[in-house]
Amino acid sequence: MDVRLKPAVICLSSRMGAGKSTLANSLAGALGWAHTSFGDYVREIARQRGSDQSREALQQIGEELISTNVQSFSQAVISQLDWRNGCVIDGIRHRQVFQAIENIVNPLPTFLVFVDIDESVRRKRLHERGMTDDQIDAADRHSTEAQVRGTLKQHADIVLDGSRDIPDLVIAVRTFIQGKQLPATAL
Repeated sequence: MDVRLKPAVICLSSRMGAGKSTLANSLAGALGWAHTSFGDYVREIARQRGSDQSREALQQIGEELISTNVQSFSQAVISQLDWRNGCVIDGIRHRQVFQAIENIVNPLPTFLVFVDIDESVRRKRLHERGMTDDQIDAADRHSTEAQVRGTLKQHADIVLDGSRDIPDLVIAVRTFIQGKQLPATAL
């Protein structure tokens, strides 16, 4: 028997290259929920400004949006979809963004999922995307990555191994959330 989850907001965080975007897309598809991404929103802002899409430029725009008004930034991202029936949000990089999302969607439950991965696997993935070690190190040192390395993982509701197959991770998230709520309906 397949059990449909009650609406919730699942927020994904990880260091770049851990697989959170792939997981977010797969999870949203498996649950039949809407999906949005902080990264996609920042890329759209960069496009509107005529800025390049380099990681450095995107990190700078993201930092500006955070420092200007976390609540407005978070509201702008989540307003892109109908989250009331459940959604998956990719790209949480700051604890205060997660807290803003919790406030916006209250009383819907929110879950922070952290995708962790061995450093050598992460670097291999980023090298396959064309990044050099110097580019990876520079991106990792940026202020937008500071909380991802520590605070968010510590506050996550569940930490997953990003080297596992995506279907297994989808099942792990679904099982975790089912354990936190009574089923809405049984199919």
